[in-house]
Amino acid sequence: MRWLALVRPTLRTIRWGPVLGAMVAGLAIVSVPAAMTVTLTADNLAALLRLATACAAVGLAFLYDDPAKPTTATAPAPAWHGVAIRTAIGSAVLAAWWAAALAVTLAGAQDGTGDLLPLRALTLEAAAIGALGPAAAVLAWRLAPRGVASPAAAPAVLVALAALAFAPRWAAFFVSIDGPDWTGAHQRLAAVLAAACLIMVVAAVPVLTRRSFTWSGSGTRRAAGAAADRPAAPMRRGRGRR
Repeated sequence: MRWLALVRPTLRTIRWGPVLGAMVAGLAIVSVPAAMTVTLTADNLAALLRLATACAAVGLAFLYDDPAKPTTATAPAPAWHGVAIRTAIGSAVLAAWWAAALAVTLAGAQDGTGDLLPLRALTLEAAAIGALGPAAAVLAWRLAPRGVASPAAAPAVLVALAALAFAPRWAAFFVSIDGPDWTGAHQRLAAVLAAACLIMVVAAVPVLTRRSFTWSGSGTRRAAGAAADRPAAPMRRGRGRR
């Protein structure tokens, strides 16, 4: 029940503008085939889906911005509850967006090219790309003293995407649908997805208790916590009056 009580205030504190704006931009990218008279190949459609998912990943980097974090460091609920709730919300939003992106892509595909798309493999790509945003955001949010992670997380997502896109051919992550290394590329993307999830868990571990969740004034709070835990010195019995 404590989780349900936190969902509504968390929804109110999320910066929905950048998140939804990036996802709308992604949907605009996959809408290109419907506006063109030239028939795009299955590889072209897959490339558009990857670019669109990259936009969504950057938008998800804004999901964990919480300027009120310094004032909620002493809240009754553990800090990792907020991380988990934002992650669940982001996962649901990304899943709904991906379903919409696939629907738009298949509707705009011409001459049966949509039937050539390996939807399961592309969904794995979307999950791996989309997980980069929350992973970078949770890590930056863990280190940000004021709870605003996007200034560091969004550029980190772009750098990670560039590293994946320009990887050497023998370790490529995005290959042609008919390419010989299609299976190997998706095995590497599965590893990226697992690494992103691991980063999120490791970044959340230090905030499993409220005492370790010290974002500002950590020295003072730790000193206060140590003083509170130190056993009180025994009182000396004073001299009575003669």
